[in-house]
Amino acid sequence: MHHHKTGGNHERQVRAKARVSQLLSFGMGGVLIVGAVAFAGHYMGENAAARGLPDAAWSDVISPSTTIMRKSSLLGSISKEKLAALAEPVEQIVKTSSKGDFMVDHSLITGRKDTLARLETLIPTPAIWKMERNWKLGQKQKRQVMSKRRQRLAQKDCLARAVYFEARSESELGQLAVAKVILNRVKSKNYPNTICGVVYQGSYRKNSCQFSFACDGRADNPRKGNSWAQAKRVANRALSNGSLLRVISTATHYHADYVNPRWSRAMDRLIKIGNHIFYRGT
Repeated sequence: MHHHKTGGNHERQVRAKARVSQLLSFGMGGVLIVGAVAFAGHYMGENAAARGLPDAAWSDVISPSTTIMRKSSLLGSISKEKLAALAEPVEQIVKTSSKGDFMVDHSLITGRKDTLARLETLIPTPAIWKMERNWKLGQKQKRQVMSKRRQRLAQKDCLARAVYFEARSESELGQLAVAKVILNRVKSKNYPNTICGVVYQGSYRKNSCQFSFACDGRADNPRKGNSWAQAKRVANRALSNGSLLRVISTATHYHADYVNPRWSRAMDRLIKIGNHIFYRGT
């Protein structure tokens, strides 16, 4: 009976040792597995860094960034020195008397590169009141120019009408002589000082004016065609060349050769051109 009890204790000790051995085996296996996983992760991380993934095209996305400037700025990579330079205040010099639209980099003139560009006005804009005054003067001058232009055109038209109605059947020389008489009267103190004034002098008296077409009761509307075009050319030539027809440079009167007016007896006869006889006052 005593022997049997001793044998039972021995078996229990053997089983306990076996259980402890199994636990130690399981523990060692777990430690080895954890170590292997850690080693593999570390090895893979080093290989990934060695292949340059953080510096690839997607590096700014997959890697953490320490500054906002690097991901959001359009300036690219900026060093601390450049950031410090951008932080420096800009001294801007602006003239107070007027506005400026053009700026100049003062550092390029002085050669100083230690600061950012000093800005100053290059071409000042005139004050508003000056621009308004100049605009008003410009409009006034423009109206004066346009008025003189209309007057010149009107005077030229009166001369062309006189040539057309008085001498359209004459040669160009005869037409120029009629135009010359009208221009000579404009220069004389005894007649109006404008071409239209001379041509239509006394036109309110029927058949008693200086030029018959102006008071004959008919409309002074020339027909478009060669005769009217020729009359306008003669008027232009007479106005642009004062040296034409020196022989009648003083002529102030003329009449057709088929009439004999009383006033012609008190005049000096100069020349006959075509059907017209030209005179000057005594």
